[in-house]
Amino acid sequence: CFIDLDVGDNSLRSYLLSVNEHFFLDIQTRSDGSKFAELILESPLDREQQKTHLMVLTAVDGGSPERSGTASIVVQVLDTNDNAPQFDRQVYSVDLIENAPIGTLIMQMNATDLDEGVNAEVTYSFTLYTSEKTQETFSLDPSSGEIRVKDMIDFEEVKSFEMYVEAKDKAVNPLSGQCKILVFITDLNDNHPEITIKSFQSSIKENDPVGTLIAIIGVSDRDSGDNGKVVLSIHNAEILPFHFYQVPVFRFSDFTLMVMKGTCL
Repeated sequence: CFIDLDVGDNSLRSYLLSVNEHFFLDIQTRSDGSKFAELILESPLDREQQKTHLMVLTAVDGGSPERSGTASIVVQVLDTNDNAPQFDRQVYSVDLIENAPIGTLIMQMNATDLDEGVNAEVTYSFTLYTSEKTQETFSLDPSSGEIRVKDMIDFEEVKSFEMYVEAKDKAVNPLSGQCKILVFITDLNDNHPEITIKSFQSSIKENDPVGTLIAIIGVSDRDSGDNGKVVLSIHNAEILPFHFYQVPVFRFSDFTLMVMKGTCL
């Protein structure tokens, strides 16, 4: 409020406000003829775009020459919780080797919130869409957002996991954001080949013809890819009258043991 001790035409005549985007002056006249100005908000304020607004208010009298006085107006915009935490992606993909040690760091979540104070403080949690098995296998630190292995992982049992993570701010009326994490397990060569034998003949005659089926030998390896491929061989095969054949009518991992050449006693 400005005071002008002069009277009549020399008294306060008008107010002027420096150019700005959000405020204007509403000049009012009292019953005694004096004037005052109200600062009115014209358009919404966004603290995340501009925290402080500086303006200059000028009061001008009606004298000749006219005189004026100025005052600075500082408007500090207070934060409201109008921004939800945001992840930089909606879906994350991670590769993890099976049998990774307990405590292995998978990834660290980092959601950002454009608000300030408690409105910007974020906590992390698994949502109800995350299975119990996944929550038993991985831990999520609510403060740091670190996701770590907390149980042994076997590729032969589970080849991938899905996690759904929520970031929520600490406002009175909190806002939240979500993301999805896909963890793909990489196979290790941690399984020995297993051999099963189905014998058709426990003994053979010396004159049994070449091609006589002696046994079907099944070989399996729970690993995948090259780790699950097997090579079958006979010790001292060069001096034995037998040979392995892989026959299409059987499973890929089945071999037949047959007489390769005549036998003699």
